[in-house]
Amino acid sequence: MKKKKKKLFNTLADKYRGDGACPECEHFGECGGCMFQDIAYENQLLLKKDYVNGLFEGIAEVEDVKPSRPFEYRNRMDMVAAFGKKGLRKAGFYRHVVDVKSCSIMQKKSNEAFIELRELLRDIEDYDYLKHEGYFRYIVLRQAMFTGQVMANFVVSRRENLMERELEPFLDRVDSASMILSDGLADLSFGEVFQTLKGGSITEDFEGIKYQITPNSFFQSNSEVAVQMYRRIKEHVQGRTLDLYSGVGSISLFVADGASHVTGVEVVDEAVETAKKNRELNSIENVDFICADALDYVSEHSADFDSLILDPPRSGMHPKMIKNIRDMKLDKIVYMSCNPATCRDDIKALEDYRVESLEAFDMFPQTPHVESIAILRRK
Repeated sequence: MKKKKKKLFNTLADKYRGDGACPECEHFGECGGCMFQDIAYENQLLLKKDYVNGLFEGIAEVEDVKPSRPFEYRNRMDMVAAFGKKGLRKAGFYRHVVDVKSCSIMQKKSNEAFIELRELLRDIEDYDYLKHEGYFRYIVLRQAMFTGQVMANFVVSRRENLMERELEPFLDRVDSASMILSDGLADLSFGEVFQTLKGGSITEDFEGIKYQITPNSFFQSNSEVAVQMYRRIKEHVQGRTLDLYSGVGSISLFVADGASHVTGVEVVDEAVETAKKNRELNSIENVDFICADALDYVSEHSADFDSLILDPPRSGMHPKMIKNIRDMKLDKIVYMSCNPATCRDDIKALEDYRVESLEAFDMFPQTPHVESIAILRRK
């Protein structure tokens, strides 16, 4: 399936490539962060439309792909520190790092912070992730698009801060900064926060709903597109609403005033605790967050809800979850997906439902990724 998907995308890319688009970034073609800067943005949208419609042929069709700003949109970027370089992996080569001077898909303030940090920290011993030796592993920059707040996290292999002197002139430029321990063999850009240098979190604002973003918490990578998608989801919830795979509660809280009650279910304890803090931050009373396995929860509460929001991981849903959702016998399901291929497979397995509408959103311009929302109606 993965090979077929890749072949389809490559075929479509070849169709739209060669339109004379000039890549904005000097690292394009070497860095693995972008794939489509040599395709004009309007053609990227057509490419993704063709891709989604090819996947959903005979099931549903999208009229267009909702656009984003083509550059300076990303809320988060993880820059690896290795082999004397700071940047991103070379396209198709995990063992090689491109020494990125500037990144055109990062938001402006976080990109400026990275440009400064790569110089300030140039003499700090980096980490060889092939030999598993060294100290400094990642610079993680996060920026809230609507508040402009910036977070800088420094991922290291030992529980010590060897960059305190270098960072002193930098900390006034950000709202939050933390030292994060990642001391295992796995190549991870998150872990235990063992020292808070400043702040500890930043705040994003989606049309009056505030979200606290902590160093390790997940948050949507493109705030403008996320708000568009959340608006559409809100139009289709009613009554007692279940939000599965709810993360830090971003969807649950945004749609709360459109439902009588929302229950968010998430298996990651840290995410649930952050969701509860976000609920308190907004003084929202008709939302509860539960730390539980989604499959187990639905098995025990199949008759408790009027509407369902799904935002599963890229791998899609377990077959047992599909069965349990069918057993709920809901009139409508809202399915948000970061992987149209697994979304299509899950919808096929939900045999009691038809696709009432399908929309696609360009959450990640310059890349092959595309997000979707499917509204499913019981047959």
